[in-house]
Amino acid sequence: MLILTLLLFDSAYSQNPDSLEDIADAAVKMFTWDIQKEERGTLMFLDVPYQRDNQDSEEYLTLTVAKDKNQKRPEFISIILPNNVVQANGIFIAFATAKTNDRWKIEFEKSVKVPFEKCSEEKNTCTARIIGGYVKDDETKEKVDIFQNFMDFDHVFFLFTFPDGSHESVGVPLCFFKEQYKKL
Repeated sequence: MLILTLLLFDSAYSQNPDSLEDIADAAVKMFTWDIQKEERGTLMFLDVPYQRDNQDSEEYLTLTVAKDKNQKRPEFISIILPNNVVQANGIFIAFATAKTNDRWKIEFEKSVKVPFEKCSEEKNTCTARIIGGYVKDDETKEKVDIFQNFMDFDHVFFLFTFPDGSHESVGVPLCFFKEQYKKL
């Protein structure tokens, strides 16, 4: 699992660290969620940098999970992106497990499209919000338990598109989320 996390880290954030230990430390830091405890509950935050081809600056995908201290499930999960995405396409979420025989392989098992709830010109962001951890699948009309998928799968991938026809995929290992969420 750590090797796959390191590979995801390397593809999500290019650096030239001096050693494997530096890469591991950077991956742990990058995918460890920030926790903000409040009287009513807890907010978990994760900012994942990505860089589009032919762009000089990094952009961020931000994940927020809000949990009421009296509930087991989150109140909501939100995905926040810069508003330079094709808003009508929403964001595609895919879950995967890591398989190994002699080589690591990621197998995608579930995917769902989540619409953007709102986009703000003032904040330059688009937000997709998953209330209660559930989203309705546009194709099957079935309720998909995104939260349970966060707990069951090894990785989550977010795919979104841009007006020029390009797309971006951002992967997040879920081992750190699971570990931290269970402690809330």
